[in-house]
Amino acid sequence: MSSYLFCLFLFLLYVSRISSGIINRHTFNFTLAYADNSTSVLLVNNQFPGPTIRVNVDDVVIVHIHNALHTMEEVTIHFHGMLQRQTSHMDGVGFVSQMPIPCGRTFTHVFQAFPAGTHMYHSHAGLQAVTAFGTIIVDDPMRPWEMPEAPSGPIAISDEWSGVDRLTQENGLMGSPFKWEGEPSNLLINGQKNFVLTLDPGRTYLLRLVGGTSLSTVVFGITQHPMTVVEVDGKLVVPKKNMTSIEIASGQRYVVMIQTKNEYTGVYAMQASIRWRLSAANSSCIGIVRYGLQSTVPANVSSLALPSLFNETELLLFSFRERYQSLLPTEKMPPGNEGRPDLEIVLVATQDYTADGKGIRWYTNNATFDMQRLKNLSTPLLMDLYNGNEQNLPQDVVYTLGNNQLVDIVIQNTVALNGVCESHPMHMHGHKFWIHSYGTGSYSPEDSIWPNTRDPGLRDSLMVYASSYAYFYPNRNVSNHRKPCGWTKLRMIANNPGLWMFHCHIGAHSYMGMNILLKEDIEHLSMIYLQQN
Repeated sequence: MSSYLFCLFLFLLYVSRISSGIINRHTFNFTLAYADNSTSVLLVNNQFPGPTIRVNVDDVVIVHIHNALHTMEEVTIHFHGMLQRQTSHMDGVGFVSQMPIPCGRTFTHVFQAFPAGTHMYHSHAGLQAVTAFGTIIVDDPMRPWEMPEAPSGPIAISDEWSGVDRLTQENGLMGSPFKWEGEPSNLLINGQKNFVLTLDPGRTYLLRLVGGTSLSTVVFGITQHPMTVVEVDGKLVVPKKNMTSIEIASGQRYVVMIQTKNEYTGVYAMQASIRWRLSAANSSCIGIVRYGLQSTVPANVSSLALPSLFNETELLLFSFRERYQSLLPTEKMPPGNEGRPDLEIVLVATQDYTADGKGIRWYTNNATFDMQRLKNLSTPLLMDLYNGNEQNLPQDVVYTLGNNQLVDIVIQNTVALNGVCESHPMHMHGHKFWIHSYGTGSYSPEDSIWPNTRDPGLRDSLMVYASSYAYFYPNRNVSNHRKPCGWTKLRMIANNPGLWMFHCHIGAHSYMGMNILLKEDIEHLSMIYLQQN
């Protein structure tokens, strides 16, 4: 009887949540089409960035994706940060979780909004995500922010290649010979070169910062307005105060608080500047924070004092020594068995020529994985796995995880063909993880058993830094190719059955093969089709 009463209680609790309006269904219609006078710039609903999805945690989200391109280009949309528990088929990766959406067709995503926090969506085909992206905000009614948000909504930073056709970029990256179309000509804030954020004086505001860049890692700050970081990649962190600058890599999200001054008028510079790459001249973006409409924006923003932004050395030291920490006791990193996980995977990232010596690819453990390998599939790999068929799996890039295993993954960085060690923002689908440790040079398992910080925060993205041979180091040359130049170790729990991408979030690197697949606990894989109404 007690068991029956308990089950009845849970059922009534669920019904009461639905009837009280806590669990809702929200429908969004997204049309992907080319911008006016363009045959390569993709927009979502003719907006840049795309429209914001805003729902409550555990709500059901329904997104109809329509491909209205008038060419043969296919599309998919990935909901970056959504865990897709029991809905891994809604993850939005072409040939992996679904077949790409052809021209004139519509695909409907239905999934639960989880976890709470600031997330994003973007195309997961080619380099379409340069312009085809937007923000997802999942509110938690049990933990509302007690301050107003910036009236502009999320602040998304992106990069732009003026006068460069995206399809030409894609062809050059995969071509033989390889052709690089260069660094971005501009950074943009909410799609603008001169973005103006109007705030009231004497108030505390919440700002949601979204790394919508395709290539660039940026550092962001506002003159005389130190930031307090309260959320990273959708997870609450111990507030980190007095941050004059924040590193934001592709796919990363930060929520910060700022306090405006008790001044009737005020105009301050808001700057995003590229780090870890040799940026083009004048590619830094300067926006404006002004107090009320009464504050006049100067015609020449270069007259404003700029914020003090970290250089690469300062960013490296911050990540090694002062990382963000989990706020909630339930989100602490498991210590393992005397520090050790159930499984450790070491991934060595390299850049090498193709067999003809002319093309270039990115490799993981000597295997490259671009979507061209899957173009002849008729069903997605996930569906094959669900039906017990592994015939089409690209086994050289698949890593198997068991049910609830504690897993450490090490990404070992190496010097690229041009003698420069690049930094890589890595993103994992379907999971949050902890950054266990960073290191310089080559990874040594016995020297890296214990984490090098206390209670690291949960994330879904991390940086693999160039701890040596970076573009600004004087000792870089092509003879250093493949030398180790830094590593990052993450720790995760394999608690979400599916076939998940883990990849560099630099669009060009992923397109050139810097991806692997995590085949996780397929024995317990389920694919639930949530009702749309």
